[in-house]
Amino acid sequence: MTLWPLSGLRVRAGSIELRPPTDDDLPALAALVPVEAGHDPTLPISGVSTPQEIAGQAVLRQVWRSRAELAPTQWRICLAAYVDGMLVGQQDLKADDFPRRRIVETSSWLGEEHRRQGHGKAMRALALHLAFEGLGAVSVESESAEGNDAALGVTRSLGYSPCGDTYELHDGIVTHMLWSRLTRERWALHKQGYGLAPVEVEGVDGCRRLLGLPLTDPEPANNGKRTIVRQGAPAPA
Repeated sequence: MTLWPLSGLRVRAGSIELRPPTDDDLPALAALVPVEAGHDPTLPISGVSTPQEIAGQAVLRQVWRSRAELAPTQWRICLAAYVDGMLVGQQDLKADDFPRRRIVETSSWLGEEHRRQGHGKAMRALALHLAFEGLGAVSVESESAEGNDAALGVTRSLGYSPCGDTYELHDGIVTHMLWSRLTRERWALHKQGYGLAPVEVEGVDGCRRLLGLPLTDPEPANNGKRTIVRQGAPAPA
């Protein structure tokens, strides 16, 4: 049994693949991230000064933190996205108390030169497959800033329903954030229209053990309904 089964996780459909980045992948990931992707303000950033350097170091620290702090009670899975073997962006999944709540939140970004080619939708569709089919989620949630038409368009196209809004402080500016939710039942109805090739998943059993999940799931009991009050907000999706 490997000590870190997450390293073997692969989610692919046709030419697109999601997989955890290795340390060898991180320089390219840091160089690709756009400044406007934003980052978790709790990440300690030091020794850099330009916006691009700050964004790049934040990517490194987020990946390293996600590995070090992963636990069944709280986790973030960072996945590098590749199209025909070329790195195009990052797709993350995160959850709090997942063994009981079974709710996943997603966030993602694309390199500037890889936008408007359908990659964002494909990345999110693969993340949904991993969440629902691989990990047994009952719902997946996403937030996007009002006016972020690209992210909101992906969300609508995948069958999400609006589920609320918040006002959050980002870099000293109050931003109106729109929340959407996709339940397992709606995903089952919409997934055939996502336009993906057949999805293949490798290494998910080891990841389930790492996340404190049984290898097979009982039927979800709460039909994707939120059962606790949100205590914080994820990174923009």
